[in-house]
Amino acid sequence: MHLAWAVRRNSYFDSIDLMRVAEQVKQLAGVAEVAAVMGTPAGHSMLAETGMWPAEAPESGPSDLLVSVRASTETVANRALGSVDELLSAGRDAEQARADILPRTTASAARRSTTTNVALIAVPGAYAAVDAHQALSAGLHVFLFSDGVSLDDEVALKRRARDRRLLVMGPECGTAIINGIGLGFANRVRRGPIGVVGASGTGIQELTSLIHRLGSGVSHAIGTGGRDLHAAVGGLTTLQGIAALGADPDTRVVLIVSKPPSPAAADAVLRAAVATGKPVVACLLGYDGATPPGVRTVPTLEEAATTAVKLTAGGVRALERSRDKARGAPGAIFGLYSGGTLCDEARRIVGDAPGHRFIDFGAEEYTRGRPHPIIDPSQRNAAIAGAGDDSGVSVILLDLVLGDCAHADPVGGLRPALAEARARRRGRDLAVVAHVVGTDQDPQGLERQEEELRKLGAIVCASNRMAAETARAIVEGRDAV
Repeated sequence: MHLAWAVRRNSYFDSIDLMRVAEQVKQLAGVAEVAAVMGTPAGHSMLAETGMWPAEAPESGPSDLLVSVRASTETVANRALGSVDELLSAGRDAEQARADILPRTTASAARRSTTTNVALIAVPGAYAAVDAHQALSAGLHVFLFSDGVSLDDEVALKRRARDRRLLVMGPECGTAIINGIGLGFANRVRRGPIGVVGASGTGIQELTSLIHRLGSGVSHAIGTGGRDLHAAVGGLTTLQGIAALGADPDTRVVLIVSKPPSPAAADAVLRAAVATGKPVVACLLGYDGATPPGVRTVPTLEEAATTAVKLTAGGVRALERSRDKARGAPGAIFGLYSGGTLCDEARRIVGDAPGHRFIDFGAEEYTRGRPHPIIDPSQRNAAIAGAGDDSGVSVILLDLVLGDCAHADPVGGLRPALAEARARRRGRDLAVVAHVVGTDQDPQGLERQEEELRKLGAIVCASNRMAAETARAIVEGRDAV
């Protein structure tokens, strides 16, 4: 393999643009790895840790773009570097065509439009808090996609936003749907009477997709960031989101979802939800506190969606049971997830029997300086292929996430990794159980992705709960359907 690299001085690009371009170039024949990151300490560290940056490279700063390619030959590697340049330049040219003079600050961008009221921020964590404060000063709500923001900065931002009657959704906010418009990794769902507040991204995606598939719709889905129900933050954005849904005439049911919360923050949030006077459904993973009257607590995302739809007094479509069969294959489950809430839910359902392992590839340790696995599944694919060498693993358990900003063909990206895993098994059993998060309106096509998964021999389940229970049945020696 040949390594080629380049430094583009003073060339800032949004992290999402870099993720997309890296994934596109990686599809070229002979290209094994592509990395395009800003020259921050985190970016340098990621490239060094993965062997993608040579020691002889010149010093670079946070405003410099670092591009590295590993390919089969020098010619292919240099061609890939050129493709990165062309794609990034084409994106810049398109931006220039849309505006003669691009704004250089959040404040100047806000001044150019009297209708803009949300700033989407996806810059390295060291700079994200500053940009978010600028957006608040301009009177904008903030959708803060960035990770690497300190807990102290998060608290300061959210307190200031509350005082200015603005929302800070994040940091590490992957998903929101406001007035029918998706932000970040959002699925395309119909409008309807259920309002969601969630301290997780894929948790919101699973909920809103299931609500759509069950026949109802979503008024708003307000993301808060994974730490909002941390004791130090105290649910600041969640409380604001609940108040907003309580005042919204189009929201008839309030649905709250969170990763394991602080007990004190969870108590405050549930009391506030009851005070709206609307039916409340709560799926707070790991919370075992007292539930106020008027709150229906449920253990799974599927049950949360089903309960919320029933409370709207609308009909509930049944989720289709899997058409796929698998015989029992005692062993261990290897859960490889792109979503933290889905990973945590599956781990709780499967239980803690010896040998089971779960990895959330969307966690900061895996996304630092790298594309999110919803965009670039290469890290997870490497782990899937490696699972073929582990004779103790009998089931691979996966999520695949559709929607805007997600990989254009998640199953296509998975296909080589599964083929490699099975080749390494040399005929030994290896079941694959998967759940696709998405709707019939998503650009990747839910039905098409599920059918392609079945062609790969996977057992496809309609919810994360079903997938986890199916995997558990297989390793317990029971036939699963």
